[in-house]
Amino acid sequence: MTTIPQVIFLDTNVYLIGVVEIDSAECKILQWLGWESQGNNEVEVVISAELIDQISRVARRLKNKDWGGEIIGRIWQKLKVRYVQIEDSTLARMEAEGVIPREDVGVYLTAKEGQAQCFISANHKLIQILAQ
Repeated sequence: MTTIPQVIFLDTNVYLIGVVEIDSAECKILQWLGWESQGNNEVEVVISAELIDQISRVARRLKNKDWGGEIIGRIWQKLKVRYVQIEDSTLARMEAEGVIPREDVGVYLTAKEGQAQCFISANHKLIQILAQ
């Protein structure tokens, strides 16, 4: 029997790809969670200021700031959110260790602090590092 995780983390790329590519696995995940209509309200999605900043920054680069705002607004409105705060000292320590690429430390800590049972990302390099 398959157990569905109750707390998941979606990386920045999942939100951006899921919104753009309607037939993608990322889109199906967002739909399952309730992106367009009533979804699985049992599953919490972990977010933090670092993740929100990253979504905003990348969306602005790809399209415009309004698009990033729309995605962030939909996260808050449609998904069951577990918001976590990342301590600056923890972020700085992890960055100094250099095990995880600097641009991914906030993402990793968001999932860790939120006690995510499932980490979903298309960032294969990060997944390989975390698996070690």
